[in-house]
Order: sequence, then structure tokens, then C-alpha cells
Amino acid sequence: MKTANCPSCGAPVEFRCSVSILAVCGYCRSTLVRHGTDLENLGKMAELLDDQSLIQLGTEGSYRGVRFAVVGRIQLRYSAGLWNEWHLLFDNQRSGWLGEANGQYFVTFLSATKDALPAYADLYVGQQIRLQGRDYHVANLDSSRCIGGAGELPFMVGEGYDTQVADLRSDTRFATLDYSETPPLLFLGEGVEFDSLKLANLRAEPQKAALAAGQVKSFQCPQCAAPLQIHSDQIETVACGSCESILDAADPNYSVISRFRAAAKIKPTVALGSRGRFEGADFDVIGYLRRRDTQWGAEWGEYLLLNPEKGFRWLVESKGHWSYVRTLNRQPMEKLAWGKPVAQLLGKNYKHFENSAAEVSYVVGEFYWRVKVGETVRITDYVNPPQVLSEERTDQEAVWSLGEYLAPETVQQAFASKQALPKPIGVALNQPWPHAEASRRTWLWFGLFAVLLTLIQVGSMVLSSGKTVYETTLPLPLGAGQEDFESEPFQVSGRPSNVEIRSSANVDNSWVYLNLQLVEADTGAVRTLGREISYYHGVDGGESWSEGGTDDEAVVFDVPAGRYYLVVDPELPSDFRGANVRLRVVRDVPSAANYWIALLLLSLWPLGYWWRKNRFEIERWKDSDHPLASEGD
Repeated sequence: MKTANCPSCGAPVEFRCSVSILAVCGYCRSTLVRHGTDLENLGKMAELLDDQSLIQLGTEGSYRGVRFAVVGRIQLRYSAGLWNEWHLLFDNQRSGWLGEANGQYFVTFLSATKDALPAYADLYVGQQIRLQGRDYHVANLDSSRCIGGAGELPFMVGEGYDTQVADLRSDTRFATLDYSETPPLLFLGEGVEFDSLKLANLRAEPQKAALAAGQVKSFQCPQCAAPLQIHSDQIETVACGSCESILDAADPNYSVISRFRAAAKIKPTVALGSRGRFEGADFDVIGYLRRRDTQWGAEWGEYLLLNPEKGFRWLVESKGHWSYVRTLNRQPMEKLAWGKPVAQLLGKNYKHFENSAAEVSYVVGEFYWRVKVGETVRITDYVNPPQVLSEERTDQEAVWSLGEYLAPETVQQAFASKQALPKPIGVALNQPWPHAEASRRTWLWFGLFAVLLTLIQVGSMVLSSGKTVYETTLPLPLGAGQEDFESEPFQVSGRPSNVEIRSSANVDNSWVYLNLQLVEADTGAVRTLGREISYYHGVDGGESWSEGGTDDEAVVFDVPAGRYYLVVDPELPSDFRGANVRLRVVRDVPSAANYWIALLLLSLWPLGYWWRKNRFEIERWKDSDHPLASEGD
């Protein structure tokens, strides 16, 4: 660390980072440039806007296990609002940057590269660029203007310093091309969560409490004198719902940027100023806009939520369905799977739902960009219920967001509202099937009972004797004067079980019909069966064909033990040429009929859930680019 005295006010000025060449005096705001041991005063640095950031000079944290301290700051204004770049000094003396905008955070480092970097004019949103062996996509093209700086900085900055910037993203990484120099500067890093940085020495608790309380600016609309509010210095525009004027929040006089004329006054379901609890934190509803599908005319509402620590979130309402949406700091990977487009995020696949275009049809409240009625975006939606992955693209930027479906009751509870929300209509693109848990339990019970039935069936097969108790071969036709055949008695033993009568006849292009009687010798009880054996074959048009067979099986159920005999009364065709019939009586034959019947009946309930789920999915996908059924189905 090097310390010198400010040539303007004499206050000590510290240079903790070896690469820092500029510092802003914390007492008199003089801009000081280091020349060896001397400091040159370049004049006063412009005052920074209070953007409600919780980070300040002296804040400390940790990134990938290395401690750092915030030693400098640049505040920039670009088309979507304010952006802070916090200069970091790590314990290993490495210098880096923590970017902060709209509740998103990025850690980047200046990186040398041998790759040829494209000119700014050659870039376009969505373009794929390979940097240091990794593919990136251009996510944002914009111009920024420096508002001011503070602390130590590694280069010269000042009020009005302009530059063109391109932000690029991959599935896990983040890159910035800064065209303030030639060739452009390359910064590589990644998006991070606020909590993961383990920040300490944030803005003082009273300030933090004031921020959490809102620090709301109240003013009157310059057009109609309606009361309006601004909840954050990151707000760029305020839409007055009374006179339908869109005001410039950055202008002290709140000048009118544009006006719009709504077909009818729209009352948001959730009132502006409402406070709801999401992610374990309180969010204020500060803005509301409606969008319209430019092709089909469908409309939906989007509420802008703000929490000082977590930044901005969205609550989207469409036909009574709700989704809680946050902007992503990474680029999902789009690819084909089984010939269909999918997007992959953190190892999870999302199916392509539709491509569409939407325009803003109504606005009221505060927004962090210069919103206007009539502005359009191209939207691509991918779904994996209860989540929806969406890209909104213009010629200047591509923004990815991840939405989570919320039941109306959940939204009502979040806002502690006693007023019931409108009932959902139809099926939302990311709505989970409401009977998923009941279906899961039903299939689980079905599986358990199916296993039990299978074990019973296997046990039955193992315990079944399958014993042959009688067999004979009977020549047909019978002898002269003999009308039927009666077997000698045979013993059937064991528990009451089935008896299977197996018969086969060597008929050829003929048939035989057997009238069978199983007679209990001691009681005379008779069980009657009629069985036909027929077999035909030939050649027709050069192709062979056959019909029937020479074997047959018949089962008599619940036969008790005892002595039995078999009576056979054959019926033969008039042109019968003779055949031998082999008869075999088998006791206690394992049978799967009852098993399959029970399994079928058992499956009816879970199959009912499957059918309902299928109809639910057809309803979900009917208005997508990939409907599951045609209109005529």
C-alpha cells in the first residue's frame, strides 16, 4: 500500500492496488493521477448517483476461496439503467471487477487473448464468438456513459466518458468487450449470486434499513398532478396511469418521453405498492405492463417487483395463471434432441414451446428501462413444468429468464391478501399437472400390488404339481357299434384345483369335434366340455396358407380329489379318413389367466391417471408450435 496526501485538501489518499493509477479523494472528490510518488489533480469528480447499492468502498468478500476488498468504483449509465463496476483487490494481489446492475452480479478479470476480436460494427445479438476455446453468444450491444468514479482505478475515467460495450455469455461464463481502446479490452468471468460472495462491511445498517424501507421519492405528474413514486435510482421511466404519460425519471423535471392512449383503463389484479414475500424477502410491486401477442392477440400482464438486496423480479399473469420470473446471468445452450429443439440450463433440458412476438400495450408505474407502448420483442419459450425458460430478443440485447409456476393461492398468500384471485383458464405452458402427486402414489401402489401378484403367481407355479393322471390314444372312427369311449377310472388327489384335458389329433384338411365328460365315479357328478380340433392348409395364388391346429387344451376349475373317468363322444365329418386322438389329463396345472385379469383390473386406476395426464398435455401444447393432436382429433 502506498499513501500520499491530496494536493487539494491534504487528506491522505491510499493506493492499495499496484495497477491503480487514479484515485478519487474521499474528502474533496478531487480526481488524482499518480505519477511515481507525485499526485496530479485533474479537478473535481462528478457526484455519484445514490443507486441504493449495498456495496461500498471497503466492502470485503470472497470469490473462489480468495478474499478481496472493494477499492474503487465506476458508475455508468446505459440504455437499461445504471451499472456499477466495483474495482476489487484480492489477497493474492490480483485485480478484478464486480459488475452490478438490476440485481445481477458479475466477477470479471482483464484477460489477454490471441484471438482476433471483432469490430463493434460487425457484432449482432445472438452471434456466436469463440474466445479462448469457449463459445460465447452476444447478449447485449450498448453504449455507456460514465457518471463518475470513486476510490482507486487502474485507468483514467471522468464524467462524460463514453464507450461501446458488448456483453457475451456462455452456459457458465460471462465476457465483456470494451471498445474504449483499440484493440478492445476483453474481460472474462462469470455471473455470481450476491450471497455467494459472503460480503461484509456493506453499507451501514441504518442505511440498509432505510433502503429496505424504500427510500421512496414522491412527486406529482407534471401533466396531470397525479401522485407518483420512484422506489430506486435505477428507475429510468415512470408511467402515469392517470394521463397515460411516460416520464423520464432521470430528469429532475420528470419530462414527458412519450404518451399513449389505452383502449380502456386497466386495473392490475395486484395493486401497485403492494408488498409480497418471495425467496424469503419482501418485494414491492412498482410497475405493471401488458403485452399482446402480435399474431394471435393474446394478452398477459407483467408486474415488476423490487427488493433492495435481490434486485428486480417479475410476476407474470396470464389467464389466471402466475409465474415468478428472474433474469438469468448465464446463456442456456440451444440444441436439437431427437430432431426437436431444446434448451439446456444447468444440466436440465427444456422443450421448445413456441416462437412469438409481443408488443407492449399498456404501462403504469416504474421501470428500469425506457419503456414505451408499442415496443416489440421476439420471444422464444422452452418449458419443463413447473419452469419456463424464455429469451426476449431485440436488435440490441437478448435476455434470458427463468420462470416458476405459482398457484393462485400461493400468490394470494405471498401478498397476504384476503381477496381471491381470478380462477385459471385452460392450461398454462409451464403449469404442472395438478394430480401429479396422486398419480405418483397410485402408480406406486400399482407397482407394489403388481409385485405382490407376481410373487403369488410365481409361488402358485412352483407349488403346482402339473401331474399327468391319465393318458391314452383313441383311434377314430370308433369301432363298429361303439358310439362313445369311456376310460378306466383314474385317481385325482391333492387340494381342490384345476384339471386340464389336453387333446391332439393328426387331422389334415379335416376336423373332429369331441364331446367330453369328466365324471366323478363315486358321486356321478359330470362336467361337460365340447372341443373342436381342425386343421386346414393349402396354396392360393402361389402363397401358402394354413388355418387352425392339431392341438387343444381345456381347463376344468375347482376339481376336488376323487376317482374320475373320462367319456368321449366324437363327431366326425362325412368324408373323414381316420385319425388318432391323443388324450391326456393333467392335475393342478399352473395358470396365468387369473394373474393377467387381476393385473388388468388393477391397472385401470393408474391408466385413468395416464389418460387424464395425456389430455392435460394435449391442452397445454395445443397453441404451441408443436401441438400433440390436430384440430380434428
